[in-house]
Amino acid sequence: METESLPFLLLLPILIPGAVQGEVIQDFSQCAWFFQGKVPPQGFDTQNRVKICQRYRNHYHFVTLYRTELRNPVYSAYRYPCTMGVKAKQRPRPWFYEPQIDDPHASAEMSSSNDTSSDHQAVDADYQRSGYDRGHLYPFSLNKNDSATATCTLTNAVPQKHKANVNWAKEAESVVLKLAKICHKSGRLTYVVTGSANSTTIKLKNKVMVPEVAWTALCCTSSSSPNNDPCLNNHVWSEGPDLPRYDKDFSAAFKKRMEPEEPAVRLTVRELQNELKVGKIFESCRGTSADDEEETFKDVTYLIETEMSN
Repeated sequence: METESLPFLLLLPILIPGAVQGEVIQDFSQCAWFFQGKVPPQGFDTQNRVKICQRYRNHYHFVTLYRTELRNPVYSAYRYPCTMGVKAKQRPRPWFYEPQIDDPHASAEMSSSNDTSSDHQAVDADYQRSGYDRGHLYPFSLNKNDSATATCTLTNAVPQKHKANVNWAKEAESVVLKLAKICHKSGRLTYVVTGSANSTTIKLKNKVMVPEVAWTALCCTSSSSPNNDPCLNNHVWSEGPDLPRYDKDFSAAFKKRMEPEEPAVRLTVRELQNELKVGKIFESCRGTSADDEEETFKDVTYLIETEMSN
């Protein structure tokens, strides 16, 4: 993450199949390529949750499972590399929000949250003078062009203390980016799911719940449908000559209790799944079973140490 309730019955029209065409959807089928194997993470509570194909400038850039009662996301899922759009990336002011969460007839694209209020989601005014950063789940730094700009939506953000946010970016997000670049240079793709867990008793403006824990999981593997994969049909960039290559699939996970003094901890995806009490985060990825988690942890340690020494 980077620096910088009404009853659920009110949301039922949004969740009825066919009620809306756009990014707030009944299931993730229209943007499933952001999930490894096109299968969403399993075992997460989807009741009273909104599924969002995050759309900006007529492209899908990532997906989010959103808690309307807490006004923060369960997780965002995204790919590396997967850049859509052509405009130079920028951080919008104010940030975006998702109009269809409040009005099923609204625009299908994320929109500016300036001068808006909501009973179901965070808006920019909720963060003003709160003492908390808008902490990205899908990081701005992991992409380019419109896809980077699209990460600045409040459905992709949780409130984080500034120093904890800075440390999470340094201790987890920067490492995930290095691993993603190694994966891409080696001819594969990185699938990432980043989320929040364990609500505190703190609410911004008595609305937006502050989570206790941030977590992220990555899977480096081949695309399951290379002939029908929008992420492979757009311009991607070279990772340069200095990065190492690695000839095996791998996975890794990080978590952090979001206090400034608490360090991020690396663990296996399987260990993270157990701690979150969920099923598979990835459909099939090396390091997510008991048979190979120890070996994969050692391999990823080697990759991190090799890259840090360069």
